[in-house]
Amino acid sequence: MVLDAINEIKSSEEKANEIIKNAQNERNQILKDAEVKAVVEYKKVIDEAKHQAALIIRSASEKAQKKADPIFENGKKENEEIFNVSKEKINKAVNLVIERIVNVDGNS
Repeated sequence: MVLDAINEIKSSEEKANEIIKNAQNERNQILKDAEVKAVVEYKKVIDEAKHQAALIIRSASEKAQKKADPIFENGKKENEEIFNVSKEKINKAVNLVIERIVNVDGNS
């Protein structure tokens, strides 16, 4: 009878140790799963942030381009006007400059 009680205690201790071991293994697995899930979520958040940043940059670039286009076109138009000055106007300007130089110096 005492031997049966000792065997029963040993059996209960082995069962308790097995339960503890299983609980520790389950805990370790839960921690590993949580770590994997955290890494996946982190990557997901970073990817979404990068996507949002790209959208913001693209939007800002488009707005800047819309503002720059009229300025560029105006500059292009002014450039063409400058280069398309008639020879008659150029000759008048040259003559005016020569005339002023001659009148100022009086030597020519």
